Amino acid sequence: EEGRPPTLWLDRACIDQSRIADSLPCLPVFVAGCKTLLVLAGPTYASRLWCVMELFTFMAMSADSHRICVVPLAAGESEGARREARQQLLASFDRFDAAHARCFLPQDRAALLSVIESTLQLDEFNRWVRSVFRERSRRTSGASAVPVEPSEEPSQLLEPSELEPAGEPPGGGSDEVV
Repeated sequence: EEGRPPTLWLDRACIDQSRIADSLPCLPVFVAGCKTLLVLAGPTYASRLWCVMELFTFMAMSADSHRICVVPLAAGESEGARREARQQLLASFDRFDAAHARCFLPQDRAALLSVIESTLQLDEFNRWVRSVFRERSRRTSGASAVPVEPSEEPSQLLEPSELEPAGEPPGGGSDEVV
């Protein structure tokens, strides 16, 4: 559509994980430059407050929920196990409550809850997040979750330090943020 391949900005790879506090003030700028927010949501996504704040930041910057795509990732050895994992993941979306979401650092949790409460009441925020999960999740029938096979070889997984951060493409921001 833009005459060039899409650019992908990965938060985990593009934010210096050893200096997160220095990079996070730039998060709204990174997110604002993205055309689409692609959320690859695993079983803990709805319990991690930073992840949900990226969703909230994107929505606050773009005000267009149609630019959000939530893809539930379901792990399991069989179709039945993946189906069950997917159902549990979608149920976790429906139960989302920021008051129960976690952050690695307690001070981050307090700061994020303060940001939320300066914008919306917590119950309004929770309803908004649940509605985004409900409306923007790739909800296909049956066992059609995106299968995630556990790797037997941890060395097959890339570490964030092995990925090169994406530079800004000509003419604007990234196409997607994860």
